[in-house]
Amino acid sequence: MLHLLSSIAAIALLLCAGTSANAAPLHKCVLNGSVTFQQSPCPSGQAGQRPTVEKLNAERKLQRPPLAASAAGASAPLATRSEPATAGFRCDGRQHCSQMKSCAEAKFFLAHCPDVKMDGDRDGVPCEEQWCGR
Repeated sequence: MLHLLSSIAAIALLLCAGTSANAAPLHKCVLNGSVTFQQSPCPSGQAGQRPTVEKLNAERKLQRPPLAASAAGASAPLATRSEPATAGFRCDGRQHCSQMKSCAEAKFFLAHCPDVKMDGDRDGVPCEEQWCGR
């Protein structure tokens, strides 16, 4: 009796393993604005291209809240300023407020550099305790 139960369990295990190994991959498709998952490929009318890094970065910049204007004579919004205002700064791997030398530098890093950790409350103003909140 024990041998029979262990044989049945072994057969059941093999059946379960066999069905998951042979399962068709799922395809994520967007049909008429709604996401569907299906075993067959998406309809050929859909664009099957992955977005580029540039496109993803551009979309993320649009989602970010605008930075507050700096206290040092900023009458124009940051988005309309010319590039020379930030020409002295460059992304160099620094991530923290303790590594910055000014509020303007912290704002440049927050707006242009990846993986910075300078806006804990995510209000668009970096280094509020060290540089930009005084």
